[in-house]
Amino acid sequence: MTPRDVLIQISPAMSQNYNPRSRMSQLTIRTHEKRFPTAPHLYGLFFEDINRAGDGGLYAELLRNRSFEDSVPPSRCSVSEGGAAFTTPTGWVGEFNGGEGRTSWLDCIKPSPVPGWHADSSTLTLDDGDTLNDRRLVSLLVDFNAGGSISNDGFRGVPLAKGNAYAFYMFVRAESRSAELRIALTAADGRIYDQAVVEVAAGEYLRYDLTLTAPETDADARLSITAPAASTVRFGFTSLMPADTYRGHGLRSDLVEMLAGLHPAFLRFPGGCIVEGFTRETAIRFPDTIGPVWERPSHHLMWSYRTTNGLGFHEYLQLCEDLDIEAIYVLNCGMTCQTRGGELFDSEEVEELLQEAFAAIEYAVGDTSTPMGEARAAAGHPEPFRLAYVEIGNENFGSEYEHRYEKFYEALHARYPTIRYISNTHTEEVGLPTDIVDEHFYDTADFFAEHTDMYDAADREGPKIFLGEYAVNAGMDVGNLRAALGEAMFLLGIENNQDVVQLTAYAPLLENVHYVDWSPNLIAFDNHRSYGIPGYHALSMLAAHRGDHVVASTLKTDTVNRQSAGAPGIVSVGGGLQFRNARVNGAPVELAHELQGRFTQTDDVYTAVEQPDTGIRLPFPGAENLHRIVAGVFGTGSAQSGTFEVDIKPGPSNPFTVGVWCSAQRSGAEGVVETWTIRTIDMHSWTIDGNMSRVTAGKFPPIALADDTYLTLDSGADFHRFKVVTHQGGFDCYVNDLLVQEARLPAYPSTMATAAVDDDSVIIKIVNIAGEADEVNIDLDESVANGYDVTVLSGARDAANSLDSPQAVVPVMDQRTGAAQAFSYVAPPYSFNILVLKRLKR
Repeated sequence: MTPRDVLIQISPAMSQNYNPRSRMSQLTIRTHEKRFPTAPHLYGLFFEDINRAGDGGLYAELLRNRSFEDSVPPSRCSVSEGGAAFTTPTGWVGEFNGGEGRTSWLDCIKPSPVPGWHADSSTLTLDDGDTLNDRRLVSLLVDFNAGGSISNDGFRGVPLAKGNAYAFYMFVRAESRSAELRIALTAADGRIYDQAVVEVAAGEYLRYDLTLTAPETDADARLSITAPAASTVRFGFTSLMPADTYRGHGLRSDLVEMLAGLHPAFLRFPGGCIVEGFTRETAIRFPDTIGPVWERPSHHLMWSYRTTNGLGFHEYLQLCEDLDIEAIYVLNCGMTCQTRGGELFDSEEVEELLQEAFAAIEYAVGDTSTPMGEARAAAGHPEPFRLAYVEIGNENFGSEYEHRYEKFYEALHARYPTIRYISNTHTEEVGLPTDIVDEHFYDTADFFAEHTDMYDAADREGPKIFLGEYAVNAGMDVGNLRAALGEAMFLLGIENNQDVVQLTAYAPLLENVHYVDWSPNLIAFDNHRSYGIPGYHALSMLAAHRGDHVVASTLKTDTVNRQSAGAPGIVSVGGGLQFRNARVNGAPVELAHELQGRFTQTDDVYTAVEQPDTGIRLPFPGAENLHRIVAGVFGTGSAQSGTFEVDIKPGPSNPFTVGVWCSAQRSGAEGVVETWTIRTIDMHSWTIDGNMSRVTAGKFPPIALADDTYLTLDSGADFHRFKVVTHQGGFDCYVNDLLVQEARLPAYPSTMATAAVDDDSVIIKIVNIAGEADEVNIDLDESVANGYDVTVLSGARDAANSLDSPQAVVPVMDQRTGAAQAFSYVAPPYSFNILVLKRLKR
């Protein structure tokens, strides 16, 4: 039996024009035809410090900028626009804003020359010449007037819970004579909750520790330091953490408990793009992630902020042990992020990185007779940790990566042969040894629903697959229920191929709602609350119901079309393209969103102006010219049908695209936010590339909606009239009123299912992504008990959770009757369903 035989069959008798009340699918399950064992590590976690997921997030530090270094620009980067941005030596531009991060984060932030710290009757000065140790970039020199103070407002407030204790310490010294300081937890209005007095000695830096207790709950408190008498004090490092963290290991309990609720089998860390960095100096280096936190250098991440690396290598491994899961360590093999104007480490530096990789592995698994095992024991963990996987690089590609991958693989495998090594690309295709290949997919809900068969034809003799990053992050369904259902359909396709795909991880994992750089994320939080998006709950259901073996199953169902709604647009590769007379259904329309680059207007003619090169390169099919694109969208509507017309004079660069059904990324249960960028929109495209006309859906990679057609434009014409007529199921393309091409949208199964068994149960997973109920007729080859358990995740298509309504979309568990060798189950509209049937003893 081939893999495809046991998956989905689209019944010819089932039309898209079905009666919703009579919709019915047929699921046949052969429990005695065991295909393969379930992969033990199929569902796991991927942590990257993005959206302030580390300091102030999973790492329970409550003070923002505890090392005072946030306003220090990244090394070798030039600051511009009055401190709003920095540019790397290779030309990539990042937002800076004086160390506050992204411009979108500045709302409600009180400006300060030292982010997070504020002075009252005091003066703040950063000094790079007298620091706590050689790993610190600056110290904070404070000149207090009598009664003057400084305060820290944390990550949008210091959260206090009534009766809880908070541990504070600081490395500090008085400049000329001892100084009395009053350390206090206060309300935003200055009211004191608890305080302690410290006499700071002059001379060397000393550490002072104290504990403060909250008499009431306040999510918007402050830490203040007041000097009753005029004095000058130098601060080297500070910290405020809850005395009660997860198992005493410094992590925020509610977030770790949410991770545990996903029933993970592994944790991939520390990234992600932060592993590579955007310069050689910002790449993560193993020695910087161990030892006392005040001796770990801070790290400016490409996600717009600086971290103090409190959540380091030891803490990651400790978290894996606390959750009893496997560790996947991602190391830098000598390349910075290639999509951000990458730099290569020279051969001597690559050798240093290789030795650091040896040291990291030894720290994890070496006994105490080894140098790194001894260092681990000194950090409080004499016994070795577990380390099952090592990934060589992150999202690296090309010949330079292949050379470095081979060097690292051969050396590491020779010393640690029991560890499984993960490659970023299909290095086996160039003859290199490859255990596991990491593949990443970010796209629309429709893309994932369309690709449930992606691995059906995979080489069963080739390397295993790690779906290391995936998420619905484009189009109108982002972070909502329909996005979760699209992902769940894709994962059921993975479950039917887990003899090949053996690890998966959603990305990114965590998001502080006040510091979002990437959306969506599986778990959202502020300084005291948290919730999981619908995809979180779908993943929890999947991981909690595994079974021992996947069994043969066949599903006959009907189809739905890819989403078709949005506004028209225009895209030029490079500058020079001109357009005029844009109309929708005969009415003039103007540009509502410039996605990238800009269009200048002279009279009634708009001209595309190419943006400066940002240094960004994406290694995906269809993304080769992304950095050169000039693009805009007309109107903000969500029409499903209509006529768009525009006069276009092609630019010298070609190609250009008439966008069809352009829709923004719509996400954010805290208040729906539309993100209009060339990388986040969902767009169906009619592209003219020289003499070729092509129609596609999606971007990376685009899906062909018809065969390419040759097209010759009249070279004597100034402008040509382009017209797109959209309708249910597709769109038609005209040039100067001549039909050039007809595009038809792909269809995909409206329902997806898989089945697994263990000794006691038959586990059936069913996703219904359509807006109508599906009566699924289930046919088994064995008898089962009448009573069964069912877990259902369902709701409105765009249903989502939020901090104020964290349980709006959650699984509902129930016990039902009526199961038999042949019975029916009604899958609600927009639902993910897991049925656990009890096998009768034979």
